[in-house]
Amino acid sequence: MTPPHIFGPVASRRLGRSLGIDLIPFKTCSFDCVYCECGATTRLSVSREEFFPPAGIRESLDQALKENPALDYITFAGSGEPTLSRSVREIISFLREGYPAYRIALLTNGSLCSDPDVIEDIRGADLIIPTLSSAFQETYEAIHRPHPSLTVESHIEGLKALRRAFSGRIWLEVFLIPGINMDRDH
Repeated sequence: MTPPHIFGPVASRRLGRSLGIDLIPFKTCSFDCVYCECGATTRLSVSREEFFPPAGIRESLDQALKENPALDYITFAGSGEPTLSRSVREIISFLREGYPAYRIALLTNGSLCSDPDVIEDIRGADLIIPTLSSAFQETYEAIHRPHPSLTVESHIEGLKALRRAFSGRIWLEVFLIPGINMDRDH
């Protein structure tokens, strides 16, 4: 049985065999993307919180990793935006110290990377996969339906700051949506 906060391992076309960590209550996100496979966001937020006690997450990871499963990555992902969790840094550090053989990936929409604390919290990952599907505010809003405080300009500046501060790999994820962001201007 998979412990709470942990899912998989799953077969990922990008990440191979990946054990997922979900630090966020279901559908708590800074975006309400039109393409989200989890459905509509029920809690649109940019407020970072400690949603679940880190001790419980560490216990779940110990249980899931006790037999040293063959994994290509341990991946922060799930049903919302992982960087909303104030526990992300602590859990990355826990994995680095207790399970150094595993590579760590973070799937993020990238919207909070304009916050230096977020960048500091996620620097321990090996791979960060942020999203950017438009460089135009109107299209950005049509695709991501972001929290009202977010702009495409701050999103792009945050991704630039991430690149400057993070020495690991970044794979930019772009969602192409017919009729919205697939014309020549985009």
